[in-house]
Amino acid sequence: MSPETPPPADHGPEKKEWGDDRFGPEAQASVDRSLSTLRDPDDALRLLSLVREGGAGAAAYLLLPDTNIAAANLEEAFHDAYVDAWEHFAEFRRDVLDGLGWLDAVKNVMDEQGIPDDHLRWNHAVVDERIAATYDAVRLDGWWHIFYK
Repeated sequence: MSPETPPPADHGPEKKEWGDDRFGPEAQASVDRSLSTLRDPDDALRLLSLVREGGAGAAAYLLLPDTNIAAANLEEAFHDAYVDAWEHFAEFRRDVLDGLGWLDAVKNVMDEQGIPDDHLRWNHAVVDERIAATYDAVRLDGWWHIFYK
């Protein structure tokens, strides 16, 4: 550096903007860890492209044990597996039960039979076991990212 060239401004550590409000320090650590294991620059570029597009969901995908981060079809595999993200697992459970039609079915039976609302309760532990058999869940920066197995 010469006296004519001013030193670069110190703006602190570089912050990557991925365009996803859910992308926090845990997601960044996932990306950094994955990048550190790749040796081929094309693999790294493919991974960064996926994260730019998929945000925190892509960072969570990198944490799944069966994700091949060097795969040529990384983006396609992510899109095939990723469902969405929920801030609370209970919201995802409700969406699963609603999608199966079980919430409406139970409500109809309760209405038809005059069963008070406080008489039936979902066994969340058993429902969650069934969910775990169908989906992978990754908690990252306060969000549950859900993937088909």
